[in-house]
Parts: sequence; C-alpha cells; structure tokens
Amino acid sequence: MAKISGSLLLARSLQAHGIDTLFGIAGDHFLHLLDILVDEPFRMIDTRHEGAASHAADAYARTLRRPGVVLSTTPGHANALPGLANAMHSQAPIINIAGASDSRNLGRGAMQEFDQVGVAAPITKGAWQIPSAERIPEFVNLAVRTAMSGKRGPVHLTIPQDLQEAMVDDDVLERYGIGENTMPLTVAGDPGQIAAAIDILKNSERPMIIAGTGAGATALPEKLQRLVETMGVPVTTTDSARGLISDDHELSIGFGYLPLNKAVARVREADAVLFLGQQLDYTWGFGGTPPFAEGVKRISVDPSPHHLGTSRSVDVAILGDVGPVIDQMTDVAAKVSWPSFSVWNKSLQDEREKHQAELSELAVEADPAHPMFVSETLQKHITADTPMVFDGGDYAHFFRASVPARKSERWLYVSSFGMIGINMPYAMGLQVALPNHRVVCVTGDGSFGFHGLEIDTMVRHNLPVVTILGNNSIWGIDWQIQKGLYGRPVWTDLLPTRWDKVADGLGAYAENVEHAADLDGAMTRAFAQGKPALLNVNIEQVISPVAQEAVERKLGAHG
Repeated sequence: MAKISGSLLLARSLQAHGIDTLFGIAGDHFLHLLDILVDEPFRMIDTRHEGAASHAADAYARTLRRPGVVLSTTPGHANALPGLANAMHSQAPIINIAGASDSRNLGRGAMQEFDQVGVAAPITKGAWQIPSAERIPEFVNLAVRTAMSGKRGPVHLTIPQDLQEAMVDDDVLERYGIGENTMPLTVAGDPGQIAAAIDILKNSERPMIIAGTGAGATALPEKLQRLVETMGVPVTTTDSARGLISDDHELSIGFGYLPLNKAVARVREADAVLFLGQQLDYTWGFGGTPPFAEGVKRISVDPSPHHLGTSRSVDVAILGDVGPVIDQMTDVAAKVSWPSFSVWNKSLQDEREKHQAELSELAVEADPAHPMFVSETLQKHITADTPMVFDGGDYAHFFRASVPARKSERWLYVSSFGMIGINMPYAMGLQVALPNHRVVCVTGDGSFGFHGLEIDTMVRHNLPVVTILGNNSIWGIDWQIQKGLYGRPVWTDLLPTRWDKVADGLGAYAENVEHAADLDGAMTRAFAQGKPALLNVNIEQVISPVAQEAVERKLGAHG
C-alpha cells in the first residue's frame, strides 16, 4: 500500500475540516511539516511574532466562525501562549499546533524541550501530544470539535518531529472518516426553561436583552432581529455580538458597556434582563446591585455551565448554544401576546441620543486633537460594511462609544481579558478573513508598540489595513487613573515616537498629522492607497469615561 508522511496526513486532516488558512513562524521542529504544507492549498501567513499569529488567528476564527490555526516551534509556542490566554476570553476557536523534538528524546533534555502540553492546558479548552502518526486524524478531529463545541475557545496539539516524518498508509484518514458524527456539537436549550424565560419577559415592564460574546459565536443577525422584534424588547450588544443587530435598529440601544453608554447604564431600572452568551463578569458588576436593580429577574443563556449563575444566581438558566436557543425562544414568543414596551424603549433611545450629542460636543477642531474629533472625522470615511479593530485604553474608548456597529463580524476589541497590543494582529486576521473589505484599526501609541512590526507582515501579504494611531505619549488609561487616584504617573509616560517613520520604513504609506485641520485630508490619502497605511495623529491627553468611572468608583463616588 502507498505511504504518506505524518505531515501530509496532518495537512489532509486539516483540509477535511475545511481549514485552508494558517498563521505562524517557521521553526526547527516543524520544518518538515512546513515543507509539505507549502505544496498544499493553504494560505500561509507568516508573522513577525507567534503572539501576533495567535491574535490574528483569533480575529480570523471569530469573524468566519471557523477554526483559526497557528503553527510554531517549541520556543515559539511559548511566544504564542498570551494569544491563547486572550482567546479563552474572546472565545476564539484557535487550534495551536507546535512541533517538538523526536518523541524518543523528550524527557531527557531534548533540544528546546519544555512541557508544551502542561503550559497550554490551563489556558485552553484542551491540550494534547499526539502519540502516534496513525492517530493524527483522531487528534485533529478532537481539537476541532473541542474548539468549536460549547463555549468556543483555543486548543493545543504537540506533534513531535518523528511523527511528522513517519510514513503511514495513505488510507488512514479514509479509515478514520470525517463525517457528521465528528463535527462540532450544537446544543439546544431545555423547552421548559425557555418557556419560563418567555413568561418572565412577557410579564415584565422594563425588559432588556444583553447579547454578548457567546451570541457572536452562533447567533445569526436575522434570527436575533426576529426575536427582538417579536418581543419588542430593547437590546444591547457587546464584543463579538456587535452588529448582530444594527445600532440603527429601532430596538437597539447600542454598545453594551456601562461607562460608554448612558442608555445601557439604565439597566439599573430594568425588571428583567435576558443575557444571551454574556457572562455575569466584572463588566456587568458580576450581576449584582448595582448596576442591576433589586429584585430584577435574570435569565442567562450560555453554552458553558460555568457561566450560568456562577457569580450571581439567576432566575432561569438555559444551557445551550445561543443560536439554537434564539430560534427556540422566537418560536415560543411568536405564540404569545406581548405587551408594548414602547415607552420604556423610547426613554432609552432618548437617553442614547442625548449621550451621543454630548460626545459630539467634544469633537471640536483643536490642537492637539480630541479623540472624539478623530472619531467623527474617521466616520466620514467608513461605511456600515467597514471592519473595525479597536485597541488601547482611553483613546479607543471614545471610538467604541461613538462608532456604530451596523453589520456582524465587523467589530473587534481586546476582549474581557484586556490584553492590549492586539491591534495589528487582529487587523491582519480580519483582513485575511474579509479580503474584499478595507479593515480599519484604531490604536493608541502604547498599544502599537507591542506588535507594530506586523506592518511588515501586512506589506508582505498585501493586507491593506488603514491604521489610525492616536499618539499622546502616555499609557493613557493607567496614566489618567494614576493621576486621579495618586496625583502622579508612574511608569506611564512615553516618548512622542514618530510611528509614521517606523511604518514608512516597513513599506507602508504613512503620514504624521500634527494639526486637526489636516486630519480629513490625511485620511483621504490613506484610504486612497492600495497598501497598508498608518496615520500618526497628535491627540490630547484627555480622560475617557471608562477611566473617569474607574477613578470615581475607587474614590467612593458610587458608594
């Protein structure tokens, strides 16, 4: 019988799951695999850092709702780990594959040896070393199924060199089989719990829906919109769920982050809240009071039992993927006579409109430019279809508060982990996922320093991302909090680095924008380029609502 290498078997196993894009950096312990992969129909994006490769795979995976694959060698695997930790928060189905020395030498001081599975296990949904070449299809399937089932998240596979080079029968994959029985599992909710949830919402006076990261993994825009319209309940979206229902929809109250949306902050008045894939974490006060009212009815839908009532008991807990549960809830809701929540919704819409007007008042043309002026100028150059990445602290918060999300899979932020520096990597992954769109990345000068060299990757792979870099020479949010709490900054001052010169040196189009009056023209020129572009914009050192809220909370302004 004909033979194939373990590397080719791995390639075909990935292809059997529809995987055609890979991120990573070459390294000694998987050179054999790379030599096979380059002749297969994969798009291979080699980055400048394995951490950036992990972040890029995160953005790619969440945007397309399919596995993002990262390849690395042994020390490169250590570099990739921060991206895996972040992916646990962003719920990105990453498959991290690392080479290793020959299996017979592991445990006795092999080259660059360390416990790859052991370090990955706490920050992934599963981590395994493939024990033999014949079992490669089995472990690839296990990895895909684990990453894509339940709460999405990263997994890790170690494949030693000798397994890559081993020869196996070429029908191994056929004998193992990749069919419906090996695909990721989708779980519906309990009908009794769904009926109970609908009953609570129907009998409430001021209900609200909060759609979070879990919704972004499985919910379809038209399905969420149908549920919302059937019940007439106001909805806010966060993180990966942004754009599942347009911010322009009459029942949308916009971005679901308390310090950045005064309409959403009125969740304190809601008497029933439906959480769709949104953990009751620190961003929502762990589900407590505040920000919620005493006696509020909490309904939680999540694919992870750990997220159901962990930090706060809920009145109805529905274990299941958000997408199927939305369908179930809509079917039940359609048979119910619903009261009108129009007065409640109008009050929220009025609050939102008033808050947006307050933000717009900050957008005055002055030097240095206020972040809101940069945001409103940028909005003249983008459309509802423009994919956006937001990174950094105070600077990015103004954009998150003011740039509307009108389509799904068009909005990425740093996740609840708060790991800044995802700017260029997320933008790369998003651009690879959506090649017919022009990705825009908004980042601060501090955050840009982590992975700014990935502009080199963008240039090499023709990824024409436009980056609007706000430069105020500080680690903005921590600088502001330090000033507010302690009266002085420590370790939070930076130099006025000319990042445009760095970008230019890497082959991108770049401009330095010193004056607000020049910003609109600079953006026009940046968007006209057919390659990566960066604007280094001089911005004001101004505190954001997020930093202000953090200072006031610590100082006791809210009790």
